[in-house]
Order: sequence, then structure tokens, then C-alpha cells
Amino acid sequence: MKINFLSALCINTLFLSLTACDDNDGSNSEQSVGKILIETTVKNPDGASGSSYIQLISDFTKQTIDNKNSIQVGFDAGVRIYGKDIYIFPEFGKDGTQEILKYTYNETTGLTKSGSLSLPPMSGAYSFVKYNDEKAYTPLYNLGKILIFNPSTMAKTGEIDLASYGYEDNNPDPAFMFIRDELLYVPLDQIGPNWMPYIDYKQADVAIVNLKTDKVVKIVSEKASGMTFPTRPFLKDMIFTDESNDLYIGCAGGFGLDPRFPESGFICIRSGETEFDGSASWDISQTMIEGTSYKPGSLSNCKYIGNGKLAAYVSITELMADNPYTAKYSMAVLMDLKTRTIKKIDGIPLSDGHSVFIDTYKDNVIFAAYGDKSAGFFSYNPSTGVVSDSPVVSTSGNPIFMHAFE
Repeated sequence: MKINFLSALCINTLFLSLTACDDNDGSNSEQSVGKILIETTVKNPDGASGSSYIQLISDFTKQTIDNKNSIQVGFDAGVRIYGKDIYIFPEFGKDGTQEILKYTYNETTGLTKSGSLSLPPMSGAYSFVKYNDEKAYTPLYNLGKILIFNPSTMAKTGEIDLASYGYEDNNPDPAFMFIRDELLYVPLDQIGPNWMPYIDYKQADVAIVNLKTDKVVKIVSEKASGMTFPTRPFLKDMIFTDESNDLYIGCAGGFGLDPRFPESGFICIRSGETEFDGSASWDISQTMIEGTSYKPGSLSNCKYIGNGKLAAYVSITELMADNPYTAKYSMAVLMDLKTRTIKKIDGIPLSDGHSVFIDTYKDNVIFAAYGDKSAGFFSYNPSTGVVSDSPVVSTSGNPIFMHAFE
């Protein structure tokens, strides 16, 4: 059945068992140095496997890079950075080496491996949030647990079992988390056997954990909007606070692939509260994208940039074709939470689902894009609306992550 096949694909390389297949293997014999960390992915022809690499480049200026002096990591491996510490997660899926690798950055000598943390088999560890230098939390997406560890020594110190909160199984699929007011907010994706939400459970659940006791205080749910899949487990900015300390959570729904789950957008827990404010929910699936004839199929990624505005990628269902791994269906847009409008950002090409990274650098928003004619990191100035006429940094393969040590 086509829906089931696409459902298994749609989470964008989230559950893959992969092998490297690329001549440019980034052996790291001559590791690069610089102030900008880049991660790229070189896909195999199927679009569902390949190789990924991290490297340092000197600066964010016009250039083209390859992977010759890079460090090979797991396919589409998640990267988290705190200060000068870089944490590399396993490749997506249930296979691969199950460990978190820690590197330390030095502007002169580059990246030095400084620790590792072994993970349970089939862990599904893709991200973490740091509470302090002795305590951090990583959700184990495939196991329904949160692992607690010391990010300085890379030693496990505890875990939180979420099995009892799963719907229809013992795994509620804990995704990307957020710390606010001494509470850990843990979105629960609650996915079924086809990696889609349950049709009879159209709601968004969040577990709230007391950081002093590491106990679940409560489960809160937003049911009125019908939105599901709150945050993706590897995208840090789909859960964020605004200037009022209101907590917003982006919901992916059915990724634009399953018509049973069209609802996608944002849900909100106001500052000082621990329950959802339904009046703040925004289902973007009914909002026309200005400058196009499309409505969003799903929220793919976003970055809050202030004053109610977000830079985002949305999927366009009509452009997905037969293979969501290779189709160019991700559109760069500017969203406004206050006016509830969405506008296409002209100049950034439609991207495939691997390259939906968004972050800020100085006065610009950086979009990763893998388009038909170019691939790399584009800059967008939200004040002027100016987009770089081509990638500032052109990449060999898919651009998937960037961080500036400045």
C-alpha cells in the first residue's frame, strides 16, 4: 500500500540501517581547522543511505568545499554543541555503533576526541539537552526512556522510564526536549507501526519532568487542534520560547504524506503555566503560502527569530513525487505567529528532506538547501529580505548542519 510505504519513508532518514558508499571518504588524515563546523551528507542513488562528514572551515565566506579533510560520522548523525564541546550521535535507525562521541574544539588544532558514552542497543539517541556541567538528558526514541548522563565525564548517572505513557505500546517515542523554569518538557511523538501517529489518538502529549527529582510531574495534552507528532527528535528549534517565555512546540503531523494527518503547526504552553493554551494553537495546513498556490503539507523545521516571526521549511505535498528521499519538496518560508501568515522566501531553492537545517549567524538566517542546480548554505537577511544569490558555502552533497565558534 503506497501510504504505508511513504509513511515509513517520511520521517526523513529517521530509522535507517545504512552503509557508506562514497569515494570521498573523509579519512581525516589531514583534518581541517577553522571557526565554522559543517556537516554534509553524500547520499547513495536511492536517497535513503550514504555517508556523512563533519569538518571545520575557516569562515563563512564564498567558497566550495569537499569532504577530503573531514571526519566521517554516521549517516545524517545528529550534532549538538555546547561551548567548545561537540557531541556526535549515532546514525539514524536501530543499527550502527550505539554511542555518543564527544569532541573538543580548538581553533588551532581542530577537533580532538575527548570522550564517549555507550548507549543501549537500538537506542534511537539523536539529541540531548544540558542542564548543567554535571547533568544532561538524552531521549532514547526507540526505547521509551530518557538517559541521564554527565556531559563532562560522559558517564551515565540515571534514567527515566516513560514506558507507562505509551499509547498502544510501551514506548511514547520521546522527542526533542526543552528546559524551562526548572522543568524538562518532553514531547511524546506516540507513533504507530508505520511510523505515523495513531488515527484514534490525534493529540499532542508532553511529559513534564521535575529536574530536581527526575520524576514525571504530569502529562499534558493538546487535543482540540488534532495536531500530532510534537517536534522531531533531532531538530533543536522546533521547540522554543519567545520573548514572553511562552513555550511553543512545532508539530509535524503526517509529514504531508498521509492525508489522515493533515494538521501541522504550533501548540503553546504559556509562561508560568503547565497546561496548553488552546487559543494559541495554529494549524498551518489551512494557511495559504503567500507567493504560491500551495498550503503547507507539514512543518519540516523552524527557527524563531524574534517578534513572533519564524524562518521555516514546510513540505509541499504536491511536489513529493514518488520518492520523498530525493524529491525537492521543502520550501523556505517566513512565518508570523501573531498574524498567522506564511510567505515564501524567494531565492532559496526547493530542497529535499535531508537538507532542512536552519539557524542564525550574525544578522542573517542560514538555510541549508539541496536544490536542482545548487547545494549549500544560503543566507537570508530578515530585515532586508535579501537572499544570497547562490550558496555562501557550496557543498559536496547535502548540507545538514552548521555552527560558528565565534
